[in-house]
Amino acid sequence: MLNDPETVYYQGSPGAFSEAAILRHWPGSTPVGLRTFKDVFKALNDDPQAIALLPIENAYRGPVYDVLDLLTVSPASIWAEAVQPVELALMAYGHDDISRIRRVRSHHQALMQSQVFCEEHGFVVEVALDTAGSAQELLDSREEDLAVIASPRVADIYGLKIVRSGIQDHAGNRTRFWLLSQSAIDIPSPLHKTKATIIFDVPDKPGTLVSYLELYRRTGLNLSKVESRPRPGTSFAYRFWIDIVGNPDLLDEVWHEGNSLVEWSRRLGVYPVLSE
Repeated sequence: MLNDPETVYYQGSPGAFSEAAILRHWPGSTPVGLRTFKDVFKALNDDPQAIALLPIENAYRGPVYDVLDLLTVSPASIWAEAVQPVELALMAYGHDDISRIRRVRSHHQALMQSQVFCEEHGFVVEVALDTAGSAQELLDSREEDLAVIASPRVADIYGLKIVRSGIQDHAGNRTRFWLLSQSAIDIPSPLHKTKATIIFDVPDKPGTLVSYLELYRRTGLNLSKVESRPRPGTSFAYRFWIDIVGNPDLLDEVWHEGNSLVEWSRRLGVYPVLSE
């Protein structure tokens, strides 16, 4: 079980959406932010008991491939999925006058999720490692023509002024996160919903991918995601990533049956969905 107060690593600084997701789902835990995704995976790989929560996909801007690729070669597994609403705000140091702002800085996902707003105002965008980290940089530099895009909570943490709230392109903006660890974590799903994530390589022959995916349809399992990634070490060959929703026993049965059809595969986890 993930009991309080458990240390949970995330990528970013205090005020990051990852930290907010940790505190929302495990309010008694201790979030610990690390600088990069690689730093988080190093913590996971070095300590079998370490736990982390990392973003894997935004509802409107798609997957966080760095996390998937790092997880593929890590001994850690997925033990839960949590979804966090994402509200974005524009904030500046010492003023709330949008006419004085020429540049905006944030994590590239936040910049993509507020692209329409930034283009409408003609801002020059600058990519930072994370949303809350960009706020710390602004607090240090105090540049009047620079603003950052982050959670409204970040303004309180770093003493910034909110210039505009709700600047995300989509009102229902959300990001899903995976809880990762080498060690098993038993968490019941309040939604009574179970998912599995599998990555696999199939032979380069007609119909091999269809034959593999057909196993899930035949068993009545729902493929909620099918995506290809470049296969490491092989030019113009692809590794597939699928998410499946359904009965855990059926998921296990199909997983074993499908191994005869693939060249390589790894089940990253069979896990409960905690929020949607």
